[in-house]
Amino acid sequence: MFKHPLVNLWFFLGYSFSLLMCTSYFGWGVHFLSFIIIAMLNTKHITRVLLRLKPFLLFFPMMLILYIIFSLFLTNNSLSVILNEAVFGFTKLTMMVGAMTFFIETTPSQDIVILARSIWVRIDKPWIWVENFFLFLGMTLRFYPTFQSNWQSVRNSRKALGLESDLSHWKQVKTAAREMPGLLIHQLRRADDVATAMKLRGYGRLVPRGVTHPIPFHLNHIFQIAGITLVYWGIHSIATL
Repeated sequence: MFKHPLVNLWFFLGYSFSLLMCTSYFGWGVHFLSFIIIAMLNTKHITRVLLRLKPFLLFFPMMLILYIIFSLFLTNNSLSVILNEAVFGFTKLTMMVGAMTFFIETTPSQDIVILARSIWVRIDKPWIWVENFFLFLGMTLRFYPTFQSNWQSVRNSRKALGLESDLSHWKQVKTAAREMPGLLIHQLRRADDVATAMKLRGYGRLVPRGVTHPIPFHLNHIFQIAGITLVYWGIHSIATL
C-alpha cells in the first residue's frame, strides 16, 4: 500500500481497529470494499496470504458452530439473531486477520525495527535499555526464520525417510518436544556468538547507536498518517448517521 513502513503500519492497524469498532452494515460494506481493493493492489501476495489464512479458515466452521451452540444455551436470542451476529462477527475477524497478513507480507518486520531506531537516534537519549531492546528485536527477527527453516528441514527429512507416515498427532507433538530443544540451543549459541562479536566491536560504548541505512520520517509522512486517521473517522461518522 504505502512505501513508508510506519504509514503502512498505521493504515493496517487503523483498518483493523476501525473494523473492530464497526457496528453497522454500511461500515462493514465500506471495509469489505476496502479489503477487496487491498487485495487487488497486492495480487502477487494473495497466494501467500491465503496459505497463511488456511489454518484460520479451516477452524472457522468449528468456531461458528461452537458460538451458535453456546449462544443458544446462554442467551435468549433467536436463532436468526445468533446466526446474523455470528456471520457478521466472524467475517469481520477474517478481514482483520487478512488485512494484517497483507501487512506482514508487504512490510518486512526488520523495516519497522530500523524505522524505530532511526526515530530514536533523532531523539538522542543515552538509554542503554532501549538499545538492548532494539538488539533483542533485531536478533529475534534474524534467528527465528532460521529456526523455522531448520525445523522444516528436519520435518521434511523425517517425511522423506517415512518416519512420520503413521504417526498420530500426539506422537508428532512428542517428536517435536524431543527435537526442538536441540534446535533452540543451537540458535542460542549462534546468538551468543553474535553478541560476543558485537561487544568486541564496541557495543554499548556509544549510545544511541547509529543506523547503517536509516529510514527517513518527514512532515509528509505525518500528513499521510493524519489523512488516514481522518478517513477512518469519516467512515464511522457517516455510518452512525
